[in-house]
Amino acid sequence: MSPAAPFDAHAGNVPSVVVVDPEFSSYATLAASARLGNLQLHLRSAGTDAIRLSRRIHVDAWIVAAELDDMSGHDLVELLKSECSDIPVAMVVDAARGRRNAVDTAAATEAGADVALSHPISLADLERLLGLPSEDLAREFGSNGSKPFVTLPVGIGAAVIAIAVLMIG
Repeated sequence: MSPAAPFDAHAGNVPSVVVVDPEFSSYATLAASARLGNLQLHLRSAGTDAIRLSRRIHVDAWIVAAELDDMSGHDLVELLKSECSDIPVAMVVDAARGRRNAVDTAAATEAGADVALSHPISLADLERLLGLPSEDLAREFGSNGSKPFVTLPVGIGAAVIAIAVLMIG
């Protein structure tokens, strides 16, 4: 299986975004956007699963939570930035309260994240992460007719949670 072509706002394809966070329910907005064909969304709860996925597909952006099933989100961000420094990485900070604080934001930046995000994460947040001007994002995300593409981890418990998130959106 060959990786998808890199995201290019002028080529008409959609960005491939990998979310690494055990709390899938926090990404209902992005899951809804994926169902509409606005992005390819890949949900993983563990850093090692996400790294394995990145060897099979092209990734345009990463969104990483601070706590993962198998490692610290800070460790994953450092690993991603050392292996593929040209791909933007966002770190989710203070997700429990939905607010950022200076300590969490500084820790995300120190780990190498390009930006710190808090929930709910939207397409506008992805625009900033990918560095797209607003008019390019509106043109590409608003008029793309491609089929939605969402991948989920294989684990039964994770699959049940992911299905619930997709049904809510």
